Amino acid sequence: MAAGQLLLTGAFITYLAWPSHLPILAGHSLAYQIAAVFGCAMIIGLQVISLLQTVSVLHFASRARDPIPMVARPGLRVAMLTTIVPSKEPWEVAERTLLAMKRQIHDGVLDVWVLDEEDNPVIRARCAELGINHFSRRGVPEWNQPEGPFRAKTKHGNHNAWRQMHEHRYDLVSQMDPDHTPLDSNDFLRRTLGYFNDPDVAFVVCPQVYDNHSAGLIAKGSAELAYLFHGITQRGANGLGAPVLIGTNHVFRPAAWQQIDGYQDCIIEDHLTAMRVPAETNPATGRRWRGVYTPDILTAGEGPNSWTDFFSQQRRWAYGIFQIATRKSPAMFGRMTPAQRVSFASLQFFYPSVGLTWLLGNLLSALYLIGGVSGSRLGTLTWAALFVSSTVAGIGISTWLRRFNLMPHERSSYNLTGMLLNLVTTPVYLAAGFAQLTGRPLAYKVTAKGRLATGDRLSTFRLQIQWIIFAVVSVLIGLASGHLYPSLYVWMSLTILWCAIPIAVWASDERRAVRRAADSALTTATGRPALAAAPAPAAALAPAARFALDAPTRRRGATSLADLEWDFARETASRPVVVADKRP
Repeated sequence: MAAGQLLLTGAFITYLAWPSHLPILAGHSLAYQIAAVFGCAMIIGLQVISLLQTVSVLHFASRARDPIPMVARPGLRVAMLTTIVPSKEPWEVAERTLLAMKRQIHDGVLDVWVLDEEDNPVIRARCAELGINHFSRRGVPEWNQPEGPFRAKTKHGNHNAWRQMHEHRYDLVSQMDPDHTPLDSNDFLRRTLGYFNDPDVAFVVCPQVYDNHSAGLIAKGSAELAYLFHGITQRGANGLGAPVLIGTNHVFRPAAWQQIDGYQDCIIEDHLTAMRVPAETNPATGRRWRGVYTPDILTAGEGPNSWTDFFSQQRRWAYGIFQIATRKSPAMFGRMTPAQRVSFASLQFFYPSVGLTWLLGNLLSALYLIGGVSGSRLGTLTWAALFVSSTVAGIGISTWLRRFNLMPHERSSYNLTGMLLNLVTTPVYLAAGFAQLTGRPLAYKVTAKGRLATGDRLSTFRLQIQWIIFAVVSVLIGLASGHLYPSLYVWMSLTILWCAIPIAVWASDERRAVRRAADSALTTATGRPALAAAPAPAAALAPAARFALDAPTRRRGATSLADLEWDFARETASRPVVVADKRP
């Protein structure tokens, strides 16, 4: 199937570039000729991008490796950290994670820390009651710099400040986001520290899993977007010697972090830090440092549940990838092995390729609809047959690749919500890339969580509205000019549809919220419930079952994270491990 997809895409590219299918330039103005050549290049470019995306995923799948679990040496001194920005992240969320950290099974020293950006006195007092160490860099100028490892108001600056003061006391340090809580089995350390028996292991990273994926469209789509990354990409990166550090939950060796000067100064510090690790040599062994990705799900967190927070998260990730790809990778790739270069380059190809596909497709359509310029002489039926065949083959590969997903409910999912979110967010990727390439800075912004999540407004969708206007104007001009090639109308219609979906969903949610408010007011005024009261939304029900799996994959009566862990342990034997790497 994979070979068929590659052959179809290759044949499509060859067919497009065949001399008899190229646009006719004779008899047209110079401007038309330039536009036609540009259009032809865009058509071929779209298929080349599709081919490279397929090759990238299949390469990761072919190199997928899972580490062999190891038992940790006793007596290790370990610190477990989380950060908090109290104005953005509720204390009750962080407290739940901190208390779970204190319950972790470990044969040695275990200290739990919270790194408080705002030095909140209430939080400091609560930490003292709970036996949790409290740290804050607030008011210390050298730890709040405008740039560098101690950049103010950034996660990496917060961690590096703690590192400078306390890191030397520990053999290993674990950090988690405040909403990423270890599972009830309390064995996060037991199932990660053993890999550090290999003296060249600099970090161990676990999957990022959201436990609120049933809370609504955005939370569900956010979770599904990670299936491919954690099920295939990270396991393939294991085999290529270049797993990516994930900031939500990982463990690192202070000796390695000291050598690379800690978390790197970047808006996505985890990705850039992961690149520094294999580029450096462990002075104790003379070999390169390495990371380990374990597919064991050991924590569960909270995904964004509003369009504003989701777009903000994706904007930061896309901006950071563009920044690293253009400013850091060219210099750092020279210090990596060929396999590691391929791994990181493939990862950094995602956001630019998705954004470029959107841009080229819409420009190509506008070129014809507005200017009447055609980049190819393919007939409608021929084009449709080639495009549909390639698309169907791609869907077949995606379906086959589901077997690599980590959890049973992931392996039975077609990831349609995740695909939808990816499409509607593409204008955000494109805008982030344009901002980075034109030198416009993007401030680090914490993804608001829990009751402090950011609400949506019409301005949240300003990029989508701009693309809708562009597509509608192009279609109207095309119709008025008699430019009637149907496939390009299809592309513009899809642009309008994808951009309108999040606005329609938001408007529908707003209407339901207004009705609920009216029903609540009526109940308060009359003492009787409204006759047509709307049911509570999924988001309001989520706290009662922190990780609600799909019904077919849940054990009868499973309602807790401990039950989830039981389900995961039961399914481990059927997890599609390719070939285990004998070195961790």
